[in-house]
Amino acid sequence: MAPSAQVPPPRPDEAKLVSEGPGSDEHADHDDDVPDEEPTLGEPTAALDSLTDAELLRRFDEEPDELGGISIGTPNAGRLLTAQRMPTGEHWRLVDPAHAYGTRETVAFLTRAILRVQEEHPGGHPLYIGHISAKAGGPLSPHKSHQAGRDVDISYYYREEASARWYKRATADNLDLPRTWAFVRALIAETDIDLILIDAGLQRVLRSYAEELGEDPAWLEDVFKGGKGRRPLILHAPGHATHIHIRFFNPVAQEAGRRLYPALVQRGVVAPPAQFVSYRAKKGDTLAVLAKRFDTTVQAIMRANGLRSTLIRAKVTYRIPKQVGVKMAPPSRIPPRRVPPPRVAVKSPSN
Repeated sequence: MAPSAQVPPPRPDEAKLVSEGPGSDEHADHDDDVPDEEPTLGEPTAALDSLTDAELLRRFDEEPDELGGISIGTPNAGRLLTAQRMPTGEHWRLVDPAHAYGTRETVAFLTRAILRVQEEHPGGHPLYIGHISAKAGGPLSPHKSHQAGRDVDISYYYREEASARWYKRATADNLDLPRTWAFVRALIAETDIDLILIDAGLQRVLRSYAEELGEDPAWLEDVFKGGKGRRPLILHAPGHATHIHIRFFNPVAQEAGRRLYPALVQRGVVAPPAQFVSYRAKKGDTLAVLAKRFDTTVQAIMRANGLRSTLIRAKVTYRIPKQVGVKMAPPSRIPPRRVPPPRVAVKSPSN
């Protein structure tokens, strides 16, 4: 049997059971303006090259957990199979364990970055981890993303440990700069990060601290502002002064999802969901006419609008389903990590 293609699981000492904190469903994640995927360059992952499509499908049937999670589609229109729940631990808390599922890669990347902070700055309060994905992925209220096991909402580090809590607003006065910057730096340097959403005001504070710390100016410009035809890794989106939104690339999980997609659709495991357009009916319109115009069926329009008959009325707005949901993704192309150059020796920055 071909060797399992996977990211090594977290070390045993990273899986102590602790879980507390209020739910987070009431907090909307304002990331609607963030690109669903970044156009990338680089070679497709070779992690699954040893398996044919038939062998990969057999592995899914017989040893699904060995695949370490399958990320299908995109973060805003996707599914998650054979998910792994983020283990709780000494240095983090799960706000909503029922919606803290990701791929093995997401779990390993997140764990790695948090433990890096502890190596550099022992102590401090545990980070609060909000939503990742539902166990099977798909829509997760109140988010637009978080559908494919690659998005994570997580708290900032705060100076006053006793007052730290989930969804606390971070400011220049209460932000623990050494730990928060160590966390962000680890995400960029040691994981396959796609994007990090941080409030613009907090970005300025973090960048100023990083400059004082001796980080390379050109590298900081790249990750905060972008350049050479690529966008920054750290972006602003409204609502992210209370938490950081992280999105990872998952080389193995994304490629497994791409290759398994046709078989999963054929089996009905993944049903391409419908998206809807609104249409205001005109005089003379019929369901048959609308079905033909929008490339759908009369029955689908009736189901989408709760109609008991085929009669429709002019000047009434109807939802028209279009089969453009979870699609087969292109081959996974993961950009090289933007590893920072060595720091320049300077005096220790103030916090």
